[in-house]
Amino acid sequence: MNYSSITRLTGFASGMDTDSIVKKLMSAESVSLNKLQQSQQKQTWLSDSYRQWNADLLAFRSNTVLNMKLSGTYNTFDVTSSQENSVSAKTSGNSIAGTYTVAVKQLAASATLTGDNSGLDPTKTLGDPSQGPRQLASDTMIAINVYNDPKNPAAIQSAAIEIKTTDTINDVVGKINNLKDTAGKSLGLQAYYDATLQQFTVKTKETGADTKIDLSMNTSASSQAFLSNTLGIDTTQLVKIGQNANVVFNGKEITTLTSNNATIMGIDFTFKSPTIDATGTITTSTVNVSQDVDGVVKNIKDFIDKYNDLLDRMNKATGEQVYRDYQPLIDEQRSEMSEKQVEMWEEKAKSGLLRSDSILSGMVNKMRNAMTSLVDNGSTYNSLASIGISSRSYQDKGKLYVDETKLREAIKADPDGVQKLFSQTGDTAKGTNGLLNRLSDDFQQGIKELTAKAGSAGNTYYDQSVIGKLLTRYQKDISQQTERLYKKEDQYYRQFAAMEQAMAKFNEQGSWLSQQMGGGM
Repeated sequence: MNYSSITRLTGFASGMDTDSIVKKLMSAESVSLNKLQQSQQKQTWLSDSYRQWNADLLAFRSNTVLNMKLSGTYNTFDVTSSQENSVSAKTSGNSIAGTYTVAVKQLAASATLTGDNSGLDPTKTLGDPSQGPRQLASDTMIAINVYNDPKNPAAIQSAAIEIKTTDTINDVVGKINNLKDTAGKSLGLQAYYDATLQQFTVKTKETGADTKIDLSMNTSASSQAFLSNTLGIDTTQLVKIGQNANVVFNGKEITTLTSNNATIMGIDFTFKSPTIDATGTITTSTVNVSQDVDGVVKNIKDFIDKYNDLLDRMNKATGEQVYRDYQPLIDEQRSEMSEKQVEMWEEKAKSGLLRSDSILSGMVNKMRNAMTSLVDNGSTYNSLASIGISSRSYQDKGKLYVDETKLREAIKADPDGVQKLFSQTGDTAKGTNGLLNRLSDDFQQGIKELTAKAGSAGNTYYDQSVIGKLLTRYQKDISQQTERLYKKEDQYYRQFAAMEQAMAKFNEQGSWLSQQMGGGM
């Protein structure tokens, strides 16, 4: 290792390979520096490993454990409707299993104004004579009042649009769809013209009996002509009101639904149309909501698989073999090896960094204790073993196996008890905390310990963790050792230079004596 960038010319007087000699001397002097650098590298690897485990535990706690706590993990259902064309349903985590009857008498509708037999050509302007009796004779203004806010039924929005003879019917549609009131808020209208049906329609986006479109203030001759002659709207009915849905749920009539989507008994219903039999009677649909045991089993098995995977990786990390003969490579060693050889060497050098590590070993023990503990949940299904989840032998190191038959029986017998076993919130010391909350608390403690030991991912500058401070001290010692070696190398070269000067002087004196002796003869 060369510590000086100075170019030197040596060995002229002695003929010695001074650079080679100094290099060997410095190699012996560099032993302590090499050990410092190797220790620094090993601690850097260790810090990286701790930080990765910190990130892995945080991800498992924030995603896997949190998702497993959610009620939707356990409350999954199969839903069937006897008349899907009339009513359909889907469930959430708060649904209640059972059989429900639903008769759709009337759908919720928006306030709608329709003009029939318009017969307009959308490719031509409204003032074009070819529009025939629908031709717009002159420009006009149309005022519109809209009630379109279910949360505030009394709120009225007003706007006016200018209709020109140079507009096409599609221009009119665009103007209506983009209407805003004086506050800049959209009126929430949908207008369209169907050339095939020869029909103009405008309606509120919202549905329900509180929605309304009012064009009754348009009393001028030009506005009346536009509405009646051009659009085909009946000007005696310029106020249109929407309607609520009307359904009979389990024999109880509900007339207050402003939408065709409603949540009843935790079930999300979609009302599609009334179904009428041959006698003209509205028929009733039967909606059956039953627990999807397969879904719950799958969710629990998926969680156990992820738990086992994490536990297995932690067991491997804490039990990994240490190869003491494989230390981190110094630069000279690395330069003499191929890229593949370096990779294989470092794989051995990194092995066993966390062997018997107190933090990870402690986490393994806490995980195993949490998952084998009893939970006071008011059910006979108060442990994983009671629902068919357990280890088979000590050699499995805590790995869990699922007896699917036993798990299904538990879910069918007491689904609420199974859910509370995992996600009940309580006090661990009193035995009322669910398994997932115990795991979450243990992970949180482990994350704190890992952060104190090595910091967290992305936390590089001013790292005050245990390893961070150690690496700072290593770097300081390495800088001091490097400076010492610079000076030592320079000292060796100065000593050899002095020797060269002495030898050169000796050679010069010898040559002079030889000349003198030769001259005397």
